[in-house]
Parts: sequence; structure tokens; C-alpha cells
Amino acid sequence: MGSSAPEETSGNMLALLSELLKSRSLTLEVPESLASNPKFMELRGILIDVREFLFALSVGDLSQSMPHKGYFAGTIKALQSSLRHLTWQTKMISSGDFTQRVDFMGEFSESFNSMVKHLDEAMRLLEKAARTDPLTGINNRGYFMQLLTAELERSCRYDRNLSVLVIDIDHFKKINDMFGHAAGDAALQSFVAILQNCELRQIDFCGRLGGEEFAVVLPETPLDKAMLPAERIRCMLAETSVVHAEASFSVTASIGVSQYVTGDSVESVLVRADQAMYLAKERGRNRICRM
Repeated sequence: MGSSAPEETSGNMLALLSELLKSRSLTLEVPESLASNPKFMELRGILIDVREFLFALSVGDLSQSMPHKGYFAGTIKALQSSLRHLTWQTKMISSGDFTQRVDFMGEFSESFNSMVKHLDEAMRLLEKAARTDPLTGINNRGYFMQLLTAELERSCRYDRNLSVLVIDIDHFKKINDMFGHAAGDAALQSFVAILQNCELRQIDFCGRLGGEEFAVVLPETPLDKAMLPAERIRCMLAETSVVHAEASFSVTASIGVSQYVTGDSVESVLVRADQAMYLAKERGRNRICRM
């Protein structure tokens, strides 16, 4: 009888600890015979702390602390640390930092990194679409105006020259009426190809203002020197045939040139170039006027 009591007590301990790990609640009462055993109560307390800590992790609560040390507790704390770092990385991604990559948690890392890569690619495409004219591939009006505003501020700050060309395709409605809108689109694309191959400098930039009207900004360029690239564009366009389906036709443009003067706004520079462009149309089209 005496020898079976310790075995019975040990068995009760194991059964109670096992039940503690399996049960859904922590309301299991400890028999008085076990409650007086400090080693058992210490082990029971550790298991309860671990259980509560793991439950907190499972519901996303990363604020809990693990008061115990050792291999088992350390492993769980390492998981918490990884999840905290992952949470921080997710916040960084949500703010637009797509450089974040995960190098832990096995297959999850591969899926996470693949997701971030695709998000990065999608955001780059969206950003490009937001600033690009879909037909011609050059800057749309909104982004062109942002670039021009920044360049105008630089010219004002450092007292530098700046010239603007406003270019309008002549008789564009007739092209659409005679050959169809697809041919009109081809004419616009042909014109943009000329803009991109007419030896503009790296600092120069262009944009589609709308319809058949385009603009080119020439930083560090006074009005008289701006006439040279304008004439080059005009000649190249007039000498290039647009071929679409079975149709072949030539296109010309009227070009207005203006120069930034102190006190100018973006609108005033463009308005003068636009007025010069309409003057070119009044004088017969396929020509350049300055104002």
C-alpha cells in the first residue's frame, strides 16, 4: 500500500497536466493533495503561461510577454519576434515600401515575397498609367503640367532660360473624316515617333495636351534657339508619310513658341505659345510663329 501512493500521486499529476493541455478552459481544479506540491504547481503555472501566450499569438495579440526562459519558451518568443517583424514589414509595404522581403518562415516567405513583388510591379504599372497618355505613350496633360511647373520654378529660382513649343496637327478632323479615326490615331503616333527621334536633348520633355495638340519644353533655351528644334520637328513631320491600312497620307503641324519671362505662370507661358500656334494657322499652317 505504501509503495503505490507515490505512483498514484504521480499518475494524478500527469493526468491533470495532460487534461490541462487538452481542455478548452483553465477552470480545472487542483486536488488539495497536489496543490501542496510546489514543483507540480510551478510546472502547472508554466504550462498555463505558455498556453495563454500561444493563444494570444493565435489571435494576433503580439503584446504579451513570456516570463519564462529555456528552450521551449525561447522558441515561442522567437516566433513572436518574427511575427512582430512581419507586422512591421507589412506596415512598411502598406506605406509604399515594396523593397521588404521575408527570409524566415519557409514557404510563407516565398508566398509573401511573391506577393510583394507582384504588388510592386502592379504599382509601377499604375503609376506609369497615371502619368502616360495611353495612345501615344508620352506624358499625359496632368503629368506634363507637373513637370512644367517644376521646371518653371527652377528657371525662376536660378534665372535660367526656358522655352515652350505648342504643336497642333493641321486639318486633323479631315484626316479622321477621310481615312477614319484609326488612321487619325496612327497619325498621332507617327508624330510622337518623330518627336522622340528629332534629336531633342535628355533634359527636354514633351506631353499631349489633348486631342491633336502637343507641347515640348526646352529648358536652358532662349526663344531664338528654340526655333531650331521647332523647325526640325516641322520639317520631319511634313516629310514623313503616315501609312495605315491601304491609306498613305502626309501630315503637317502649326507650331507656336514662347519663352519664360520673370513673373510668368505655367498658364501664361502656355497661353502665349498657344496664341503663337493659332497665329501660325492663320498665316497658312505648316509654319512656326513666336510670341
